[in-house]
Amino acid sequence: MSFLIRWIVGVIAVCATVHVGRIIGVGLEWRGWPRALLFVVVLAIVNAVIRPIVKVLTLPLNCLTFGLFAFVVNALLFWGTAYFTKGIEVQTFWAALFGSVVLGFLSAIINALIRHPSTPRET
Repeated sequence: MSFLIRWIVGVIAVCATVHVGRIIGVGLEWRGWPRALLFVVVLAIVNAVIRPIVKVLTLPLNCLTFGLFAFVVNALLFWGTAYFTKGIEVQTFWAALFGSVVLGFLSAIINALIRHPSTPRET
């Protein structure tokens, strides 16, 4: 059940991110529900499997930039997932950066709002 709730939260966050991106005009476009659902699943897998490996490989650069290079890594993973799933269209690197930051922010807010007080927090 937790997976289903996280998936729905991810879809809501992706919808909101693309909508905000379209309003601002940064270069995010919607490609339909089935592809967006696939995008959320693939992004979760990429964040669970590939992201830790990339973070370890880029650790020296991340240390040199005081952690700011993590934004670049997140944007590239977001952009790559969008490219391979065709769930959303990301036109530029700046659109990918915007999308990854807003998606992370919205996911955190939505997860915090739906978390039940008796549910233990993950650390």
